[in-house]
Amino acid sequence: MPMNDLENLLNRATDAFQKGIKARQQGDLNKARESLFQAAEILYLAAETSHGSLRETRKLLAQKIQAEAETLTRPSPAVVLKKSSTPQSQPIGGDDQQAESWLVREQPDVSFDDIAGLEDVKEQIRLKLLYPFTHAETAARYGIQAGGGILLYGPPGTGKTLIARAVAGEIQAAFFSIKPSEVMSQWVGVAEQNVARLFSEASAYEVSVIFIDEMESLAPRRRTSGSTVMQRVVPQLLAELDGFHKRENALLLIGATNEPWAIDGAILRPGRLDRLIYVPPPDMAARIRILELNLKDAPLAHEISLDDIASHTEGYSGADMAAVAHRARERAFLAAIQGGETRPIATSDFEAILADMRPSISPQEMRRFEEFKLHGLSGI
Repeated sequence: MPMNDLENLLNRATDAFQKGIKARQQGDLNKARESLFQAAEILYLAAETSHGSLRETRKLLAQKIQAEAETLTRPSPAVVLKKSSTPQSQPIGGDDQQAESWLVREQPDVSFDDIAGLEDVKEQIRLKLLYPFTHAETAARYGIQAGGGILLYGPPGTGKTLIARAVAGEIQAAFFSIKPSEVMSQWVGVAEQNVARLFSEASAYEVSVIFIDEMESLAPRRRTSGSTVMQRVVPQLLAELDGFHKRENALLLIGATNEPWAIDGAILRPGRLDRLIYVPPPDMAARIRILELNLKDAPLAHEISLDDIASHTEGYSGADMAAVAHRARERAFLAAIQGGETRPIATSDFEAILADMRPSISPQEMRRFEEFKLHGLSGI
């Protein structure tokens, strides 16, 4: 790490430590504890990038600051979160609205019909998450309980987030979409309490779906992570997962990752995120469908063949295909502005785009995902 970056970490740790000491002197133990934990966490990061005796010295100092923080009174319980009464995306919170702004409940209006291709993926999800709701009596007869967790993994841009939203849309569930940074950034030192708060709020609804993107950031392999926050967050997450079937209301957890090999193995054990579902790049039929959806109502020249265009996009992700359609619209739009006359989107527009565009997923990345699909963590 460059010296300027290390100095920045040390300055931030010092600032947080001084704020913690000042808050403790003023009797604000909640703020003092949070600031001291933040100082310890930053100092751990600084220690990891230090060398020689400085590395151990800073690590020991971080441990002392952490121990000091743990002697202080824990933060008072958060205000009771109120349920949103509207189907719109809306923050949930009481008076502490700013503190809870990351916790948002939505009611998605998308379904599996809005997802091109991925029929095998959809069927795996239906079996694990949806059929126990739509065929409740049959599920009860075979001892299949509603609720549980899955991990969607695959290259970026293959539609994992849309799939999660569609799951909630299929069963009209409350939907909570969370990124690890939203849990961690403002609540350093009490992140595990945010995890508990998230599951508690989701459990207040008859049916709810929690979607955690970048799962590897919230639950990394603990033996490779020097973060003290992660050492507390992962056990808290495991405790929430172990309580899935003890909840009165149905709760589904969907994790998503581009790096399944970086996730703590304990998260993937039976009863937790025990169904790993690979979300690959779209096949030929799906690529055609994505073009159709993204060019809906666009003025297309009569000679255009979406089948032919899709045949030249092997290895493109769903996001890549959407970008191809969008850039074709832009080319025709720009030509209309410059030429003063509108024209339909032509085959030449797509040819020009594909000549300059390459798939966002490399062959090396694809090979690694295929290896993981075959062998799991043992093959990495």
